[in-house]
Amino acid sequence: MVALLGSASCNSRQQAEQKAADSIDTLAFMKAGDSISGIMQEVLLKNVMQATKAGGPVFAVEFCNERAVPLSDSLSEIYKCRIQRISDKYRNPANKPAPADLAVLESMELPDQAKPVLLSEAGNIVYYKPIKIAMPSCLNCHGSENGQIDPNTMQVIKQKYPADNATGYREGDLRGAWKITFQKPEQY
Repeated sequence: MVALLGSASCNSRQQAEQKAADSIDTLAFMKAGDSISGIMQEVLLKNVMQATKAGGPVFAVEFCNERAVPLSDSLSEIYKCRIQRISDKYRNPANKPAPADLAVLESMELPDQAKPVLLSEAGNIVYYKPIKIAMPSCLNCHGSENGQIDPNTMQVIKQKYPADNATGYREGDLRGAWKITFQKPEQY
């Protein structure tokens, strides 16, 4: 009987220690995801703004078409993760969400739910962070086709992205999410 109680006590302690370790890992992945998505957002916006200054929204569309994915890929290499932008209204088919991603995006649409999410998926840790239309300048490429997006810019969008779905937004709308996939290490 004493051995049984001692064994139960050890199991409870081990479970508590495992639970504490799991919460530390969760916190570490949340911090890493937040940091990486913040850096990626900053780098992307800086480059889009430079392209816009150089030649207006048309140059910004061309930058995104040619350089956004390679820029994400290079930062993915640096941080040893996979960085993606996903949206239910994607412009680039490479950003088309998987069914699991759509569920996360749908949950972020609910009032007060547009916050980072951390999931375990196929042995990996996946971090999602909402991307909102935060500035009026975003509407130069993602706003209404009738009034906010210049016809020349719309022509380039249609040329570069024939199946474009990424217009019709208003400031404050959820545009999509950063999706950062970490391989699940033994210790993070």
